[in-house]
Amino acid sequence: MSAEHIAATLETEIVEGRFRPGEELKQGEIAKRFAISRIPVRDALQLLASRGMISLVPNRRARVISLEPAEISEIYDLRVLLETDCLCRAINLMTEADLNAIEIAFAHSSIDAGTNRWADGDWAFHQSLYLPADRPRQLKMIEELRRTCRIHISGYGVLPAQTKDWLKDHEDILSAVRNRDKTIAQGILKRHINDACTVLLSAWPNQNNSS
Repeated sequence: MSAEHIAATLETEIVEGRFRPGEELKQGEIAKRFAISRIPVRDALQLLASRGMISLVPNRRARVISLEPAEISEIYDLRVLLETDCLCRAINLMTEADLNAIEIAFAHSSIDAGTNRWADGDWAFHQSLYLPADRPRQLKMIEELRRTCRIHISGYGVLPAQTKDWLKDHEDILSAVRNRDKTIAQGILKRHINDACTVLLSAWPNQNNSS
């Protein structure tokens, strides 16, 4: 079994919340689970570390990334900057085919919202909004920031607390995009991201001690 396969399996489990932020990934247990030696396990953990999923400490222990509330707030601030900018650029370049793709992604995300695939559906919708901007590096940065958020959302058991509200945001963003109204679309998106940050931080462990 390849290190890439092991890394992909562990990555899926991390973003789904099967490992909590800060939880140790023990090489011996992983090797036993996959019935392999520790060498490919170490390689897999190196891959996860390079993707920002885990941290490796000098004693060779691996832990799922665990950020402080201030760091999470910074990530959401960066998301606002990158995502609203990408949306603005995308609206300038959108074709009818792009709008059709966004409509389809919106429909799927609305269905996925009530399932354990809600995060995948949410990203698929946002990705469809940003793709017309043709900014692959920026899109990759956005995806990585969103993945870090998702690790903490899933790890702390935070599900969308106001599903109807964020689906309404999606609907309103789509309406503004159809009308080519960049100002309204960016405004809704900014609030949408900031609301998500508030929901996560409100459920943060020991939040009362970190303020």
